Amino acid sequence: MTWSGTTVATGRALARRWRGVGAEVVTFAVIGAASTVVHLGGFVLLRQAAEPQLANTVALLVAAVANTWANRRWTFGIRGRAGAARHQLQGLLVLVLTLGMTSGGLALLARLVPGARTGTETLVVAATTVAATAVKYAAMRWWVFAPSRTGPPPGDADQSSTTANDPPASSNSTAPVHS
Repeated sequence: MTWSGTTVATGRALARRWRGVGAEVVTFAVIGAASTVVHLGGFVLLRQAAEPQLANTVALLVAAVANTWANRRWTFGIRGRAGAARHQLQGLLVLVLTLGMTSGGLALLARLVPGARTGTETLVVAATTVAATAVKYAAMRWWVFAPSRTGPPPGDADQSSTTANDPPASSNSTAPVHS
């Protein structure tokens, strides 16, 4: 089995990406915590004038747009406008998961505890948001901001010169390539 320069470079890029997963998860968690504060704060404020489901939906929508932007930039290191609209649209589709879980939790609470206080509703929204976080991270990492869709991970662009003289994968020659 022969390895082309492209395959080796891809392997190196994937190894660097996996080493960075720990930092990525920490950054995702910090952004998630800030987004949760925005979501819950918005919920509490909107709940004073709106029904729980509407307050939750509006607050979650605002938090989700900010969350997708922040994760795009800081968690996954993607800058510039290329793909930003698609990322936001995909982020809104991921929002449907969280909205479904939080709305379902509020509906269940209303059924079990009619007239529950805003504090109890907020706890239910918080708990269901936390439960959706792992799935949300997986969706963002492997779908919304997947490396094949967003280009190489940060810092990989400078690695292309290390494989410039490697023969193409279809080459059966063992002769060195000279530039």
